[in-house]
Amino acid sequence: MNRKFFTIPHLFKILFLLGLAVIVHMAYITSFYIILGKNFTATPEMNFEAYLNLIPIITIASLILADILSMPRFFRKKNIDVVSQSLTFSTILTLVTLSAKDLLVQRAFPRSVILLSYIVLIIYVFMWEMMCSIISHKLYENGELVIIGASDHTIQTVIEKINPSLKGLDLNMSEPIKYQDRGAIRAAVRRQAEVFICPDVPEDAKSEIILMCAKQRTVAYVVPQFYEISLYRSRLINLNDLMVFLLDRMALSFEQRLIKRAFDIVFSILAIILTSPLMLFAAIGIKVMDGGKVFFKQERLTIDNKPFNIIKFRTMIENAESATGAVISGKDDPRVTKFGKLLRRTKIDELPQFFNVLAGDMSVVGPRSERPEFVTNFEKEIPGYSQRFAVKAGITGLAQVAGNYDTTPQDKLRYDLLYIKNYSILQDIKIIFSTVRAIFSPHLYNQTFKDNQDIYVANNEAAPKKES
Repeated sequence: MNRKFFTIPHLFKILFLLGLAVIVHMAYITSFYIILGKNFTATPEMNFEAYLNLIPIITIASLILADILSMPRFFRKKNIDVVSQSLTFSTILTLVTLSAKDLLVQRAFPRSVILLSYIVLIIYVFMWEMMCSIISHKLYENGELVIIGASDHTIQTVIEKINPSLKGLDLNMSEPIKYQDRGAIRAAVRRQAEVFICPDVPEDAKSEIILMCAKQRTVAYVVPQFYEISLYRSRLINLNDLMVFLLDRMALSFEQRLIKRAFDIVFSILAIILTSPLMLFAAIGIKVMDGGKVFFKQERLTIDNKPFNIIKFRTMIENAESATGAVISGKDDPRVTKFGKLLRRTKIDELPQFFNVLAGDMSVVGPRSERPEFVTNFEKEIPGYSQRFAVKAGITGLAQVAGNYDTTPQDKLRYDLLYIKNYSILQDIKIIFSTVRAIFSPHLYNQTFKDNQDIYVANNEAAPKKES
């Protein structure tokens, strides 16, 4: 394997870091100009000299922080990553500057300039990183992606699911390969093709393919199974000289539960107060449209499979399941009223669930609450499904914002387990912001309603008729 030690992308990363250091100081100089005017270098308080004395510290901190945040790594970077990195970088660097100003006795450096530079930093760093991200797409040629699976059905399902994302990742899909064809896999890996390993590939074959990729230093994509998600951020310990992963309990600690509950109470009270006009609008609209019940209650399961009655605004005709049975709703569901479509599209129908949160049955963020009849089937068919009940059900969750209406229960479970494993109050806040953004984005719907309805009708037709 012949690899160049220094390439154009390597040079680009160095230029990015040098440019970032310049951008940082441009932000501070801009802030000086805004606060003190065009003669800021000649102020009698020697404000600018205090900044000049801190330039080495600010520069070194910028380069170290950029490396820690992987800012020069543009491979498969998304716009949301650029936003997150810009905010994190600017926040930490501002705190470092404030600390250095006092520790190195450069108190003439105005706090007003530092605080203003925080905002300017975010703008400048974001623009610089976005510009470099666009340029990096031109430096890298489109990669090759090979799907490796066990069955034609699984391979086709994966292709249909990931195909919309490939353009943004600069990938071209090649002919898929069955995992038994080791020769074809080795040839693909040797030519630096990236490989996507389908979830139906046996563990021993998956391990062998990943080892091939590691040797050739190419990229592999793996759909994680339950035990692999359990390994995420697990603690590494040594038992004598034996390296082991300590897989902690798949649940929140006492202090995490305490903080989460406090956050739920405060957030739900504020949400109820702020959205009360919308809830009043929904209640009046439902009554005016069809005169039926305003609220819809249904038994769902939350933490430890505990049943509770979820509260929502009614969006369907009354007794909607009398003809279809228990089925998941979907696009163009004839049971949904005209006003109900508006409530669903804007998510106003979900607002009464904040009362469930106050009652302690739900959390603002967590796995979606499910009906007992669906849970019974999922637990039989999907290994590890019961682990999602280690936390309270949520109004929104990682599976809802990361997935869509076409996301299968298996894939939603992966997000739910990752959420539990990776829980933090910061993650909850990010999911809430993502939920607000998703409300104003178009949604994809699945065929679950139609499929379930067809099954229900077929079962009813096949069942023996009871004598009247």
